[in-house]
Amino acid sequence: MKKYLSLLLFCSVSLFAQERKAPAYPLITHDPYFSIWSSSDSLNQGTTKHWTGTNQSLTGMISVDGTIYNFLGKREKVYQAILPAADEKQMLINYTEVKPASDWTSIAFVDKLWKKALGPAGSEPSQAKTPWKKDEIWVRRTFNLNDISTNKFFLKIRHDDNATAYLNGKEIYTSEKLEGKFVYVPFNDATKSLLKKGENVLAVYAKNTGGPSYLDFGLVEEPNEADEIKVAEAQQKTLEFNATQTIYTFVTGSIDLKVTFTSPLLMNKLDLIARPVSYVSTIVKSNDGKEHDVKIYLGASTTIATHTAFQEVEAKKYRSGNLSIMKAGTVEQPMLKRTGDDVRIDWGYLYVAAPSDNNPVQKLTQLSGAADSFLGKMTTMMEVTDLKGEGLILNNTSALGKVGSKPVERFVMLAYDDIYSLTYFGNNLRPWWNTSGKETIENQLQIAAKEYVQVMKESAAFDKKLYADALKSGGKAYAELCVLAYRQAISAHKLVKSPTGETLFLSKENFSNGSIGTVDITYPSAPM
Repeated sequence: MKKYLSLLLFCSVSLFAQERKAPAYPLITHDPYFSIWSSSDSLNQGTTKHWTGTNQSLTGMISVDGTIYNFLGKREKVYQAILPAADEKQMLINYTEVKPASDWTSIAFVDKLWKKALGPAGSEPSQAKTPWKKDEIWVRRTFNLNDISTNKFFLKIRHDDNATAYLNGKEIYTSEKLEGKFVYVPFNDATKSLLKKGENVLAVYAKNTGGPSYLDFGLVEEPNEADEIKVAEAQQKTLEFNATQTIYTFVTGSIDLKVTFTSPLLMNKLDLIARPVSYVSTIVKSNDGKEHDVKIYLGASTTIATHTAFQEVEAKKYRSGNLSIMKAGTVEQPMLKRTGDDVRIDWGYLYVAAPSDNNPVQKLTQLSGAADSFLGKMTTMMEVTDLKGEGLILNNTSALGKVGSKPVERFVMLAYDDIYSLTYFGNNLRPWWNTSGKETIENQLQIAAKEYVQVMKESAAFDKKLYADALKSGGKAYAELCVLAYRQAISAHKLVKSPTGETLFLSKENFSNGSIGTVDITYPSAPM
């Protein structure tokens, strides 16, 4: 069973210590589709990921008197396709499942008798356009270069199971293991020297050793970052992990920063547990007795609302009541259409909202232009209220003004309206909070903002009670395990009502064909 976070349930760790190691830390957790985690012990040492392990980037920075510190995530690299893989653009491949002549990787080889089809190749029709039926496959892709830039070049490849890649007849990569996500293999000088102006060929041999098969590959370059503004890393001091909250503290120069991620999954309040809204709270104060000018930035990638990074999305920003809101979703909106393994939601809409009273500055940008204004970069991009493209960023900046020894608190809400949550015996069911179809996510956000202080108190109280009850029942190790597993187990489910009004709390997979009620989720969640 492929399970990115399955080890969570079996880790016995020291719960409240900075040194504690866990496979991943929950940040935004509501259901299997709206589930974002930090896979590193330090919040700013890696890109945040979906439950399946695919990047779903949240980024956070703080400006202290003009000095920028990064405290959340890593900015995703921007790659430009030279030879696009199929996740970005339809790719034509020449292939055979019969062993070819030994010179099949060379430019001069004639592959006219090979089959031609759109990639990727694989055994699962829901994932691959080219049927790969035998154990082995040989694939060739030719491309032309008018010029060879000074940028860094990478082989981009995903394969199940083994694969060997060749560029113009020379081996450049081999791996005898499955790579379930795309890996980016950098070209050294010798590999890059194999490229030539005019025609080139990238060829891959792959072998399936059992189970499903898959192959997709291409060639990309990373633009030079000569004008990249240097950002310091915030110094993480503590990490506190509770049932509904993950709390980090940092030192950022003369300012202390506390960041709290709260997903209020309170089992005794169904309306609250069903509300698909999480809070990202920040508290700042001076640590030197002086006042300092402080701004806080939060960026959310629209990949949170896509299955693959290259699906086209549309984003907009607007006001609703006393909230400033940004939303984004795919143009296609394939409602409950996607099945199979390694699946993420690509219907419905992601929302980022903040109280308008705090005068947040919200911008819709491409990935390459994310946080430019916060970083002080010159930009020619016009201010827009609507934007369409791939891999966009929803940017929110809060200017706190002068901050002294008195703590200053702000919060941003992340929400997801999936419109329809699941198919139940042929019926598409709406989420619990909108069973009637008459409720709006904007109203849910308004309620969440109004109840912020109350929800934070209730979540903290619930966390203490859960730990105390578990400690009394089974001791310290048991209590720590319960806290560690709580958000994973709860957010592995979706709360809906059946067509007859019956309450349904259904576990849902992102692997195992996306099925409901599989035993590997039912077992750890059974104590609920």
